[in-house]
Amino acid sequence: MKKKGFVLLMMVFLLLSVLPASAAEQRVFDNADLLTAEEEQNLQQFCEDAKEEYDIDFAYLTTKDTEGLSTREYGAQFYIEQNLGVGEDYSGAIFVLDMGEREGQLVTCGEAMEMITDADADAIWDEISGYFSNGDYYGGMEQLWWDVDSLCADYQTYGAEGRPKSDAFFSESPVSSGGGIAMIILLAAAFSAVIAGVSVMSMRKACKNVHPFTDGRAYLKENGCYLRTNQDTFANTHTTMVPIPREDDNNHHHTGGFSGGGSFSGGGRSFGGGGGKF
Repeated sequence: MKKKGFVLLMMVFLLLSVLPASAAEQRVFDNADLLTAEEEQNLQQFCEDAKEEYDIDFAYLTTKDTEGLSTREYGAQFYIEQNLGVGEDYSGAIFVLDMGEREGQLVTCGEAMEMITDADADAIWDEISGYFSNGDYYGGMEQLWWDVDSLCADYQTYGAEGRPKSDAFFSESPVSSGGGIAMIILLAAAFSAVIAGVSVMSMRKACKNVHPFTDGRAYLKENGCYLRTNQDTFANTHTTMVPIPREDDNNHHHTGGFSGGGSFSGGGRSFGGGGGKF
């Protein structure tokens, strides 16, 4: 009897310890209702893989209203409010899809700013924005993860200084591979040689029909030539000066306590990222 009671107590304890953890680990916030339950589950798995493999927090957020903030600021504010991030620098990233402004932003924080630079984020957006324009929201978010996964893997292998640059995640493109680039160079060289050969042959053929003039009079106009002399006289100068107004802090407006351009800060955290309209 005591043994059964002990086993039951252990089962209850395990249940209570697992339920809060799973709730706290939610990383897909589909507030705009764009995803199916299965799609949310798949994206959730991506986020869990990011934390396990690269020690960064990753999340997805969709919304119809950013409450007066820019899409990037809204993502950063949400990141802070949900207490996302790993370590002292709150390393991680959140992808925000704003259906109100039809804009997507990948917001990075902490060490993740080195794993996924601002240039990387913009390059990723250039690749995936077409998915969102066509209404394939899950397809765009899934491709986003594969790009992020590739960049983080490169960072883990090479470090910030030695890793390939922002086009590294286009691994499936034949242009990005060494063999593909070599093949394109060879094809371009062969094509250029053919074009040059055809041009030279055409010019040589054309030259056979040209006969030089031995009489200089053939180049003179009838009745001779005329010379005319023009002269300009400098009179004076006139200079107009227009004052350029100096920019001051009154011409800049920041909302939500955030400041900066590509990289900005708020809530004791540093943020970066990139994205655009769709």
